[in-house]
Amino acid sequence: MISWGRGKKGLFIGIPLAFGVLVLDQWSKWVAVQQLAFGRRVLVWENFFDLVLVHNVGAAFGMFQNMTPLWRHLILGGVAVTAVVVIVIALGRTVNGLLIAGMAFILGGALGNLVDRIRLGKVVDFIYVHWYDYSFPVFNLADSAISVGVGMLLLDYFLNPEDKEAA
Repeated sequence: MISWGRGKKGLFIGIPLAFGVLVLDQWSKWVAVQQLAFGRRVLVWENFFDLVLVHNVGAAFGMFQNMTPLWRHLILGGVAVTAVVVIVIALGRTVNGLLIAGMAFILGGALGNLVDRIRLGKVVDFIYVHWYDYSFPVFNLADSAISVGVGMLLLDYFLNPEDKEAA
């Protein structure tokens, strides 16, 4: 019988889940590029949700947009690669389901945006959430996965405080 050992569960579950997030993210971006005109909003839910194709050369919320392209790519690519390595190592050391899911979502989202940066030199965004004149920056499924993953990690932190005391 195969014994996965401590932490192998994290890799066995987390890597395929992250891959699924990556595939879904890349597919949704491909559909957005095929179906949406750049910069033109498509109404989905009035005064709340639209689709609009934009390209983000910076990081979240437009950070690093004014930096020279070489430094921007080195910094953002380096952060993404570092995050991927750290998360894969952490997945190999955990058996906690909520932590595995959270890290997998973050990993898949980081990889989704990294693929865009490597392939296109920018990230494809297309989801626009707003409330009348108040709006959130346009984002994509990878950004959503990262946010949900962070939420899962925070939820685990507050639901399982005894795990943190032992560390």
